[in-house]
Amino acid sequence: MRAILSAIVLSALGALSGAAYAQDYPTKPVKVVMFYAPGGPTDFIGRTIAEKLQQKFGQPFVVEAKQGANLRIGSEFVAKSPPDGYTIGVTGVPHATNPSLFPNMPYDTLKDLMGLAHLVDAPLALSVPAASPIKTVADLIAMAKAKPGEVTIGTAGNGTGPHLSMEFLFLVANANYTHVPYKGDTPAVTELLGGRLTAGSNTLQAVLQHIKGGRLRGIAVSSRERAAAAPEIPTLVEQGFPDNVVNTWFGMILPAGVPNDIVNKLSREINAALAQPDVREKILATGLIPVGGTPEQFDAHIRREMERWAKVIKARGIKAD
Repeated sequence: MRAILSAIVLSALGALSGAAYAQDYPTKPVKVVMFYAPGGPTDFIGRTIAEKLQQKFGQPFVVEAKQGANLRIGSEFVAKSPPDGYTIGVTGVPHATNPSLFPNMPYDTLKDLMGLAHLVDAPLALSVPAASPIKTVADLIAMAKAKPGEVTIGTAGNGTGPHLSMEFLFLVANANYTHVPYKGDTPAVTELLGGRLTAGSNTLQAVLQHIKGGRLRGIAVSSRERAAAAPEIPTLVEQGFPDNVVNTWFGMILPAGVPNDIVNKLSREINAALAQPDVREKILATGLIPVGGTPEQFDAHIRREMERWAKVIKARGIKAD
């Protein structure tokens, strides 16, 4: 009986100490690890949220970059960090596609990592240089069929949302193109502006200023409705592709096993930050869509994305770089 009572007391003390630890959290700087190169939409949204968390908690939320290997470098770093809430990763679509592209990863996406917050969705834009004769998606598909292998489309990398959106489109259209992957949206858009690509599939945020400035022509967005930031660009749905609704997305993840009280504390403040008028205004102005929600909802979203894109990767025979 004494042994049982001792176990109960120790368990209660452990729960109390964990709750107290969560109540005090954070007591030191928190790392916010970016998995993408600086300058893109992930960098923007990650730094915006980190700044708000720093203001709220009074501790530094230090942004550092660990990009490369299709987000696997950053993901491995977070997966192998202590599950104490002091390391947060900012990730995107490859988090869900990498398991289908790389069979021997040094971490398990579902077992070693957990969702924290679905930050934003990023509608994708299919665009061409302003001087291009291509005006519609039908024009692009017709060119691809007339000139097999000659249509080149640049994206932010293999297995990214913009890449898989194109694979899905050309799968449905029964056509082929040449995929040109880059290390992020910025170099891909630079090549498109230089006329060295037929088209580009990028986040709307990455090409919006160039479309507004007349250097690129947006021929489609991948969201279900037209984007508020560029209402003149028709959707893929409007152009005869009702199932091609694709948003790339960005969110925050943690090492698996972070105490629930800390997870919930972070989640609550991230959602509060996303709801602030100045944050929403900045996000919407760049063509991004604030999402938010619970960690459980983000985990479910990641699982759905893994299942959806695994089918496309298999059907199109997509290989890792």
